[in-house]
Amino acid sequence: MIALDATGFTYDGGAPVLAGVALTVRAGEHVVVAGASGSGKTTLARLLAGMTGVEAGATFTGALTLDAETVRFRGTPGDPRIDPARWSARVAYVAQGAWGQLSMMSSTVGEEIAFGPANRGMPARELRRAVDDVAAALRLTPLLERDPRRLSGGQLQRTIIAAAVVQRPAVLVLDEPYQGLDDDAAQDVAGTLEALRRTGTGVVVCAPVLPRHAPRGTRVLALDGGRPVFDGLLTEAHRAGLRRFGIGTEGDPLRPEGGAVPYPVDPAAPELVAVHGLGFRYPREPGSALPPAGLTGVDLSVRAGEVVALRGPNGSGKSTLLQHLNGLSRAERGTVTSGGVRVGRQPTGALAATVGYLFQDTDQQLFERTVLREVSYGPRVAGLRKGDAVRRAVAALDALGLADLAEAHPYELGFVQRRMVALASLLATGPAVWALDEPTAGLDEPARTLLGGVVSRHARGGGCVVLATHDAGFADAVAHRSVWLDDGRIRSEGATPR
Repeated sequence: MIALDATGFTYDGGAPVLAGVALTVRAGEHVVVAGASGSGKTTLARLLAGMTGVEAGATFTGALTLDAETVRFRGTPGDPRIDPARWSARVAYVAQGAWGQLSMMSSTVGEEIAFGPANRGMPARELRRAVDDVAAALRLTPLLERDPRRLSGGQLQRTIIAAAVVQRPAVLVLDEPYQGLDDDAAQDVAGTLEALRRTGTGVVVCAPVLPRHAPRGTRVLALDGGRPVFDGLLTEAHRAGLRRFGIGTEGDPLRPEGGAVPYPVDPAAPELVAVHGLGFRYPREPGSALPPAGLTGVDLSVRAGEVVALRGPNGSGKSTLLQHLNGLSRAERGTVTSGGVRVGRQPTGALAATVGYLFQDTDQQLFERTVLREVSYGPRVAGLRKGDAVRRAVAALDALGLADLAEAHPYELGFVQRRMVALASLLATGPAVWALDEPTAGLDEPARTLLGGVVSRHARGGGCVVLATHDAGFADAVAHRSVWLDDGRIRSEGATPR
């Protein structure tokens, strides 16, 4: 059993992030902590994982209880410190952003999954069996000899979850574990969590939306502004009117106020993306029996005013195709033209004013010390004078509701805000072609609706958007057509039904 009683939690003396929040998770329970961006759910998850933040300037008042042992905090310098090794032996934690959780000490997926229990002394034979079992459950067996740093986003997410599940923890805390997963992978993860729960593990899932389906008896704690606004069964949560707190339900269509309505595409509009016979292969990895991933014979044409959704399972080549549009990857065969520019040997930075790219993990593209500097960087590199670049940045921040955060450090912001800062950088730079990789991953309902309107307005203004997504509701709302990839090939494409 684990329990949190958070009477207060602040970062660096700021406004309370949590106040009056109590949560108890018993053996075999499944609890969903739901809330929009800034609701405090990630802070709650970190506290359950024993990360009180007191050594980094945070102030926590309340108590944590694990296995009948209670640790009390008064927000004073003399407060106790939680032993992370001892705590993590009982509580496994999967944070947002899979890339940031790699050990960077494992050369294969199998070693990455085994890293935690191996360090705790699990016998080798038992460890091999445990790794094989969790890999089979999450469909990772063919990837066990792959370098984890070369996986797709969804494959890496499953690997990080497997590394937590294999420890057989008493409590498993997951912060938005379904980000970037295709439908089959999401079902595999849900099935694995359910099997673990049935053996007595308490499971806590933090998410910006309510799940449409979950184990019977699932309990929901909904947060808004760091305070609880609902605590009860999932069946009751669906009827509790939580959308007024920005908490929707998984798979909901976009709300109409976002303006995400595709306009007809002029068949005579200029072609902004032209891909012909694209072939590309990643290097073969030593020891892997799998053929190298990549793309084979891909053709794609996107006109001004058009939004195209790339869809397909994890590892199908969606991100790789997007990376060819701005030169992050270079074709071995065929040609790629974006915004009228042939993508050849020119530096990727030279294409920034032509093609805007939103990473699946947007933290990889944030590097400046203030939000305003971050968003104005792209226009400056594109050749604008400093004053003009700043004006562009201010307008982009205002369009995305970020104007009040101009002087904040990007990494002091929440996940959704960081993602919107990366999008504002693209908006300020002003490229005609947008390449967006899983743009709705981790977004709450208000941000998802806002993004839909931004994408539609860009297309109506004469640009085009190519986005890779597993969010069917979003794709159906904003895209003119979907292109389905599998194993590096386009298998089918067609107009989005209205």
